[in-house]
Amino acid sequence: MKILLLATILLAQQTFAHSAEYLKFNSPDKRYPDHPEVLVELNLPKKTKGKLPIIITQHGSTRDGKKFKGGATDEYSKRLIKAANKQGFAVAAIDAFYKKPLKSTDKTRFPNAAEYAYNLRKILLQDSRFDKNNFFYTGFSYGASQVLKTIGTPYNTQYPNTWRAISAAEPACNSFHKPIKLNFPVLIIKGEESHYYIEPCKILEKELSKAGNRVTLINISKVNHFFSTNGKIGKGIAVNGCRYNPIIKMPDRTFQMYDGTLISRKEARKKCLTNESGLGKNRKKLDEAVNATISFFKENLN
Repeated sequence: MKILLLATILLAQQTFAHSAEYLKFNSPDKRYPDHPEVLVELNLPKKTKGKLPIIITQHGSTRDGKKFKGGATDEYSKRLIKAANKQGFAVAAIDAFYKKPLKSTDKTRFPNAAEYAYNLRKILLQDSRFDKNNFFYTGFSYGASQVLKTIGTPYNTQYPNTWRAISAAEPACNSFHKPIKLNFPVLIIKGEESHYYIEPCKILEKELSKAGNRVTLINISKVNHFFSTNGKIGKGIAVNGCRYNPIIKMPDRTFQMYDGTLISRKEARKKCLTNESGLGKNRKKLDEAVNATISFFKENLN
């Protein structure tokens, strides 16, 4: 109840004529027991009619797009907010790193933002402005990988019937939950020249389809991880190993490779981490990815 009460108070303090509102709520994360607070920027269309469909969006590891009230989000979410508001969607941008001692390179220490999204949805369901049947979830890079947590048994056992549709923009598909039959469609958007290679996402697409799901994989030509045309692969850190033999997280919480080989969590992490990174951020085709997400969500409105 503390989570819901805090957020409700903050919402009540806003002037709803404004296009942006802010809320905070506590969502405990075992990695950050002393930093449970999550910050959200809620963006509303200027002209509204009836209850609003709403998109919850999760930034990637680099929050380089837009700053707000002590927090920030990435360029994907920044552009999504603007474009989706014009199409009649409300958009809630989560800052999953808010007040946490994190750097963009701390790949193995990122929080469980998929849980933040679920808790935010619970809060927003109490707001009469939003259509409870049209909640959508998207994210870029790390955010996209959080979105893809929704395809497996653990998430759907704990959080059933949550989303109308999901869109993962440039996820690392090198490690994923074994897909189950979902009650929502899935969109995966990749850059053809990304250092998060497309092969494991093709395997994930196959496994989602095999489980009886509606899944679409879009491969945008001649762009890198940032949907940029000036990209190249440099040195850094990325969860992009296991390119042809990704790790599958099984319903019993064990791990196995796509070829059936059992593997420990520690071994899986070691196999899938590399010293690569994506360089080049002209983002000339980022709007193509943003528009694909919005079109997909519009097609799946209830």
